[in-house]
Amino acid sequence: MESSPQSRSEISSHIFMILVTVGNLILITVFYKYFAWYTTIPDGSVTRLSMLTNDYFTWLPIPITASILAIVAYTVMIFYDRYWFRTTAQLIIIIIGIAVVGSLLFIFPFDFSVIPNATAVDVVPRVVTVFLILMAVIYGVSALVLLVRLIRSLTAKRETT
Repeated sequence: MESSPQSRSEISSHIFMILVTVGNLILITVFYKYFAWYTTIPDGSVTRLSMLTNDYFTWLPIPITASILAIVAYTVMIFYDRYWFRTTAQLIIIIIGIAVVGSLLFIFPFDFSVIPNATAVDVVPRVVTVFLILMAVIYGVSALVLLVRLIRSLTAKRETT
């Protein structure tokens, strides 16, 4: 299952993933302050109540490091076209993604008490927690599938040599 030269779509997908990762980096490092509840005061001005606690800055180095590693991996995948490398790099990126989501769940840097609806204040943290757990599970299944494919590919290659 050693690959033939990459198609344009494979290279395009690596470039797309680099751009998405850069976009996410910009979002979490520059625009995080807009993750807030906005209220209009009677004089017409708008008040922004942040939904992020200071723990966000404790969590922030984790996704920044993960994003840099992903950008490096996808860049290398453009130039080094080997199935085992691509699959291993994607597997590592997914495992790092699980760590990022897990750390977000553990640190949980959100404060939804600024929402002016008591029911929403109770429900939103649960929904966010379920969503993050679901993300981690989906990443885990993806990692397992990639690992099985990689092992199968490596064993098939050994049997033919």
